[in-house]
Amino acid sequence: MFPSTFRRRLAGAVAAAGALAAAAFQLPAADASFPHIVKSLAEFYGTSLPEKAYLHLDRPFYAAGETVWFKAYLAEADSHRPDTLSKVLYVDLLSARGGLVAKRTLRLRGGLAPGDLALPDTLPAGTYQLRAYTSWMRNAGAAFFFARPLVVTTTAGAPAADAGAPGPKIDVQFFPEGGNLVDGLASEVGFRAVDGRGRGVAVQGTVRDGQGRPVASFGSRHLGMGAFHFAPAPGQRYRAVVALPGGGQAEYPLPASQPTGYAIGVSETADDFVVVIRRRLAAGEDAGGPALLLAQVRGHVAYAAQAPVGGAAPVVAKLPKAKFAPGLAHITLFDAQGTAQCERLVLVPNPPGVRLVLTPDRPAYAPRTAVRLRLAATDAAGQPVAGEFSVAVAAGPAGPEGPSIVSHLLLTSDLAGPVEDPGYYFREPQTADTRQALNNLLLTQGWRRFVWKELLAGQRPGREFALEQGLGVRGQLLAATGQPAAARAVDYLQTNPTRQAQTQTDASGHFQFRGLGGLDTAHVLLRAPVAKGERPYTLRLLAPPPAGAPLPTAPLAAQLPPGALADYARRAQQQRALALRAPIAAGQPVALDAVRVRGQRAPADGAARPYSNRNAVVLRVGDLARNAESRTLIQYLQGRVAGVAVSGQSINIRQSATLQDQSTGGFGLVQPLFLIDGAIVPADFFASYPLRDVETIDVLNQSAAAMFGSQAYGGVIAAYTRQAAPPLDADPQVQFAAARAGVLSAQVPGYYRAREFYAPRYEAPSAQPDPRYTTLYWAPAVRTDASGQAQLSFFTADASGPFQIVAEGLSAQGTPMRGSAVLVVQGAPGK
Repeated sequence: MFPSTFRRRLAGAVAAAGALAAAAFQLPAADASFPHIVKSLAEFYGTSLPEKAYLHLDRPFYAAGETVWFKAYLAEADSHRPDTLSKVLYVDLLSARGGLVAKRTLRLRGGLAPGDLALPDTLPAGTYQLRAYTSWMRNAGAAFFFARPLVVTTTAGAPAADAGAPGPKIDVQFFPEGGNLVDGLASEVGFRAVDGRGRGVAVQGTVRDGQGRPVASFGSRHLGMGAFHFAPAPGQRYRAVVALPGGGQAEYPLPASQPTGYAIGVSETADDFVVVIRRRLAAGEDAGGPALLLAQVRGHVAYAAQAPVGGAAPVVAKLPKAKFAPGLAHITLFDAQGTAQCERLVLVPNPPGVRLVLTPDRPAYAPRTAVRLRLAATDAAGQPVAGEFSVAVAAGPAGPEGPSIVSHLLLTSDLAGPVEDPGYYFREPQTADTRQALNNLLLTQGWRRFVWKELLAGQRPGREFALEQGLGVRGQLLAATGQPAAARAVDYLQTNPTRQAQTQTDASGHFQFRGLGGLDTAHVLLRAPVAKGERPYTLRLLAPPPAGAPLPTAPLAAQLPPGALADYARRAQQQRALALRAPIAAGQPVALDAVRVRGQRAPADGAARPYSNRNAVVLRVGDLARNAESRTLIQYLQGRVAGVAVSGQSINIRQSATLQDQSTGGFGLVQPLFLIDGAIVPADFFASYPLRDVETIDVLNQSAAAMFGSQAYGGVIAAYTRQAAPPLDADPQVQFAAARAGVLSAQVPGYYRAREFYAPRYEAPSAQPDPRYTTLYWAPAVRTDASGQAQLSFFTADASGPFQIVAEGLSAQGTPMRGSAVLVVQGAPGK
């Protein structure tokens, strides 16, 4: 895969290098560092195969007891195409302290999956974190997960815990364009001021030299960010005196300037990015070979050229925007030795022709009225687009939009740290203020996917976590000494459906069984066979380890409009009251008053049996001397149960001796069906199972085992162990499940089965209340046809007022798209 990727990208880079706009620049030499740089880019994307995840939510925030409806998108990081090698996506809801509130394991089909999270009624108000990731993404680190704040309020309108006044601590940082200040070279300097909760705050200030003389002044614009120009003098150190909100001032040092080096400045016109390069040399220093200017978007080279840099005049290049793919572009200046000296980020938005338009069939609707909604998608040329989309129609206060699939894939997924109000930078029409705010953002938040020094040295992310094509079981085998057991066999046994497999441990004693995906929990049994005279091994089941503490996420960009939170709380309260009156129709759980429950005590061993105990002979092994007990199950059964004959390694239950043997066609002894903790196991495995690990044994003849069907012609013998391993989705703080000697039983959870959104139809009148006061409609799987369109239909509910329609998704070519409209409901039900 890599060689073709490299040749394709190298050819594209050479073609891009042919479009030069400055006489000083020329095509890069074939024997220079250019091929190595492009090859390193291709190797990075071709071997590390980075991925991006995104969740489209039905609305920006929620009340306790509501359901979060979402659509998961997973895309290749370089092309944004929605089909990746990973087929399993994990979605976590974390509290502010990092506690796991809920978890979903989703099966991806074509990089897509619907999902939902039912928030408990008792969930405290606050800001939680919703994040999504694959196992493969963990190799690059949690910083590459999708993460967004999830604000939960109460139906009483109580604000989230962090929605109060800004924290008292103000931090101001300064970022020279390109990376460094250089003596005597004018540079643009970006700055960012945030409070203790990471929210941008407005500041003003003055830059002063070592003698206290002002050399520049500045003031923030959008969300505490801004920029100013100045040229540092040799030998000077600078500080900023900043006036803080609420009075007072503080001083912050500026980065020290270098006596020699490069400086880069980037501006833009309607058609080009204009790059100005300057260099300061030491007295008598030779300029050396030419510098290389490289521009690329997610590894795709859009421009490459080299030129000598070192004279008194700056070198200027124009980079045609038409050569760039949409997304975050990195304009990097390398010296003659191939060392990155300066880097500047610029955003290339989707072309104007890329549009996702939502059109309701009426300007306004009455309650319980049919809505017909048309969705139309077009590409940069205005041609129809085939794609996968999700559509939400929800009420809620106007305010910060939060992330969108466009802002995430094109911008924030390639920036370091959270971005406050990312939707602001993509609002149409674009204004001078918007473009300046974006410039300030890109000056202050750098790229994080790789560092050039590491990339060019061939360093790649590790591969501790595999690409998951399906669910699996991971574990470790330890010898009696506690050391990892390498190159040893491990058997896998599963029931419903029945599966058997075997693998070998690696040098660290680890093993993995893959391809166990399903929608239901599977009961599995793992064993490590031992030779005669060998001491039994210990199996450890490695649960999916916790993915780490919550990531920093951007706070709300601004306070909500007055009364907005109270209005949302009122709607949520009305919805909840109606849902309690008609829970079944609304797809909601039924809330019961106090209930007195009478019944029989469960068996002491706690085993879950699919048959009635009265039809089985139950043997309670009791508290044997566990360390001294060395008998096996077959030895224990010998002579203990009337009607059960044990001969060598064979067992026969009476009433089965004259049954027809299905394997031979004749008549003879038929072995029982053997189970351990509900899993069907081979006869020899059951016979040699250590008795010290068993709590009870159930013996059923053919008539008592009828529910097992033809596989139980010989009856059933089921053993239940003393302590089964916890499920793989147990408390994430538990790193592994302790195993019995040589055998381990566990429950493997299946994929989460997403629920269907409740959307009644009113072809006929209904007196049933309609509780859809917050989210009116949710469609997670909308596909456009050959004309680039899709038709949706649903009914309004009892609630009136404006509802926001938001559609998001990806085209088949990897173009992220978002569209919005307003649906107005007027009047009261029945009018």
